[in-house]
Amino acid sequence: MIDKYLDQDELDRLITRELSRLPSFAPSVSFRSRVMAQVRLPEPRALVALRRARAWVLQPRRALALAGAYAACATIALAIAVPWALQHSSSISFGAGLMAAKVLAAARETGMAIAGWVLTSRSFQALRSLPILREHLALLVALTSVGYGAAALTLHRLLKSPGGTRVPAARSL
Repeated sequence: MIDKYLDQDELDRLITRELSRLPSFAPSVSFRSRVMAQVRLPEPRALVALRRARAWVLQPRRALALAGAYAACATIALAIAVPWALQHSSSISFGAGLMAAKVLAAARETGMAIAGWVLTSRSFQALRSLPILREHLALLVALTSVGYGAAALTLHRLLKSPGGTRVPAARSL
């Protein structure tokens, strides 16, 4: 190549320049349209099996037979389930009532625990010690509601997508 000593950057530039002079061996457009269009790429076996099954099912007689079989299975299941549910309706309603009572009791206990924590907290005691009159309470609630509304509108405005601006997305391979 060259008889003089090259540092790393110069050597990289020299190699890049010499490589860029080499001819490109990419297939021509006619080759792509003539030959590559006829090449069949293998498909995964699961996809081929799914397509074959779908084609088999979608044939008119088979599709009608499958729909009839599904309807018959649903009818048989309902014919068994409805009389059983009617026969055992007292047990079902007792179980549902018992479950509702347990859920309500758990909700009541949870509410009482939360109320106890709130009433014994320092922040509630500090809030209770403030000299707020009933006349001031309505104004305080109104100001708090306006503040929440303003915060909600601001959040909506911030989260709204920018209208009218188009940003081109780069396609990754």
